[in-house]
Amino acid sequence: MVLNANYYIPTELIMLQDINLFYVAISLIPALLNVGIFGYIFWVYPSNRETNIFLLFLISLITWQIQDTLMRINIDYELACHISRSLDFGWMFIGALILHFLCYYTNHPIIKNRFFLITIYGISALSYVVYLANLNEVILSHDENWGYITGIRPDSYDLFSRAWVGILALASLAVLMIEYLNNRNSPILRKQILVLFLGGCIPVVQGIITQVYFSALGMIDIPITSTTLTTFSIAALVALRKFRLFDVSSSIASGKIVRQIENGIMALSPDDKIIYLNPSACKLFGVDWQSRNFGTLRQYFETEQTYQKFLKDLKLQLCKRGKESYSSTLIGWNGKPLQMLFTASAFDHGRGKKGTLVIFNDITEIKEANHLVQLVNKRYNFITRASEEAIWEWSIREKTIYWNENYEGLFGHKTPFGKTSIEHWVKKIHPEDKDRVLEKMKAHVSEKRETRWEEEYRFRRSDGTYANVFDKGFVIYDEEGEASGMVGTMQDLSKIKAYIEKIERQNQEFTEINWMQSHEVRGPLSKLLGLISYVKEYGFDDDENNSFLHEMDAACHELDDIVHRIVDRVQKVQS
Repeated sequence: MVLNANYYIPTELIMLQDINLFYVAISLIPALLNVGIFGYIFWVYPSNRETNIFLLFLISLITWQIQDTLMRINIDYELACHISRSLDFGWMFIGALILHFLCYYTNHPIIKNRFFLITIYGISALSYVVYLANLNEVILSHDENWGYITGIRPDSYDLFSRAWVGILALASLAVLMIEYLNNRNSPILRKQILVLFLGGCIPVVQGIITQVYFSALGMIDIPITSTTLTTFSIAALVALRKFRLFDVSSSIASGKIVRQIENGIMALSPDDKIIYLNPSACKLFGVDWQSRNFGTLRQYFETEQTYQKFLKDLKLQLCKRGKESYSSTLIGWNGKPLQMLFTASAFDHGRGKKGTLVIFNDITEIKEANHLVQLVNKRYNFITRASEEAIWEWSIREKTIYWNENYEGLFGHKTPFGKTSIEHWVKKIHPEDKDRVLEKMKAHVSEKRETRWEEEYRFRRSDGTYANVFDKGFVIYDEEGEASGMVGTMQDLSKIKAYIEKIERQNQEFTEINWMQSHEVRGPLSKLLGLISYVKEYGFDDDENNSFLHEMDAACHELDDIVHRIVDRVQKVQS
């Protein structure tokens, strides 16, 4: 018996003599297929909000499809009414679940608004409560092929409930279309969105026409929406397998936060295969993030030894639960070794197995900088040892001076941790030099001169004696152009001055020796030369021989005395 569009309600029990297996199958088979999809996702993929919402959608859809299946077999009218009231929550909540899932999956900003979720689920729940609160008997029509078909009760909100589900379904398609046209999304994400959009178009359009529009006109709807909705779950399965929807990388990159992190992030499967690299890691290793061709883990290590050490360190860190960081050398995109500091933690990979999430920082530049600092410090220490100057750094704000170890060696003053107050230095300056030195230094700092400050003064040693020092330095300015300190060196000139005085004394002696050679030696020597010239010209005279010999002897003795004096002066200078 077929009921007309006036929804005639039979008073007797209606029993079907035969079951149309085809119409039962078109709802039962999709239900079983969705049960399989549910079990596959539940068993294989890790639990996260994205997959959990989709699983709730599958539960709602399976409930709806089971309801349609039961309505097409040999049951009586009362049982059909009971099934309709008990299982109608499946289709009433399915619109809210689809919209919630798609907004979360596409990271739509509205998903962060709690009022949005309260609205879609609140109105859906209110519709179901109002539906149950209506004590009027459910209107069922019967078709020899479709079985019992639920109708719209007069003076009820049944049509509004169907319209609300249709509005949520259309909003879901709009969200997918907006995100597909968003060029900021990656190509693989846009492919996933397109597959889901195509899978949802047919059931949404068909459901609005047959269940909302037909019902609004008083026509009997065609109960195939639950069956056509399977195209959406199949579309999700296609995206699941081909485009890796719900995979570990999607879980890790949930909210798109991981993509923006500057640290490198790597996800490893239980058998240590790379299943995800965030864009920062791809940039380091020269991998195209959009292609998702991450390669093998071994290729990022130069030797097998470093690779095995990395795996060993991962296991150690997983045992310690990330309490300690490890370092390793990996190969970057240009073949250059990269020093990486990494931490690792486990995550649920599905089927009771654990994957490894590795977060690492590129510390190559830091390592090189540390090496350079160590090299500079090493050179500084060598220069300090080789130099006999005291190196100092004056902090104007702290009013302290830091000295190197030469300061104590030169002047004997103890410096705890190489640090003294500025007053310590001021008190050691000779009283006659203090005002001059301090005034010139103050003028140099206040006038913000960039030239070198230098001054020579006397500086008291620990034994009370004064050293002649030559002090020089440069002013250091901060970002605001204010003087923050000075650095310089203090040189002890005492030995140099003593040496200079010695040279000056020697020069004085040599000057006097030179005068003796040019003046005193010339007198007796001139006498000898004159006597010899006379003899050569006039010859010897017996009467005058004694006189000549006496003069020559006196000149020779005088010359000999001068020569001895010169020798003595030379020996004195040499000593």
